[in-house]
Amino acid sequence: MKLEDGKLKLRALEPSDLSYLVAWENNPAYWTYSQQKVPYSEYLLKEYINEAGKDLFEVGQLRLMICFEDNAIGLIDLFDFSADHQRAALGILIGSENYRGQGLAKKAMLLFLNYAFPTFNLKQVYAGISHNNHASLGLFEACGFKSCGLRKAWYREGSNFIDEHCLQLLKEDL
Repeated sequence: MKLEDGKLKLRALEPSDLSYLVAWENNPAYWTYSQQKVPYSEYLLKEYINEAGKDLFEVGQLRLMICFEDNAIGLIDLFDFSADHQRAALGILIGSENYRGQGLAKKAMLLFLNYAFPTFNLKQVYAGISHNNHASLGLFEACGFKSCGLRKAWYREGSNFIDEHCLQLLKEDL
């Protein structure tokens, strides 16, 4: 199965992607949503790339690079995978700001979901999205995710606490 839709392509991480991972993973603007508190070293990210090709059933995570016109623009991943319960969490980041707002995240997510559901025998995919992340909420809803709850004061951002929307997409709704 090709993970391509016109000029958009999803591919495995390559060693040459290290500079993107360093920039995106170490951007404090994204840390509230990723639960990350400290920057990652290049060494750790190199090790991560080396491990990234392992099977989802073995490591519980699958991360792919989103490319548009052969330019790496972001990442999409399944994590917190449970084969027994046939579910996984989904995350996406368009790290290159020049490519935001063009519908590429939606196209990438739908391509990824149409691959992941049958390939990994998933019953559902879910996400937790910060109340103030309007772009992500709109994206997930546009891809068919439905609200299934709200976690009050879930994320701490400075001295404030922000609610998290819980969304899920069932296989039959894709």
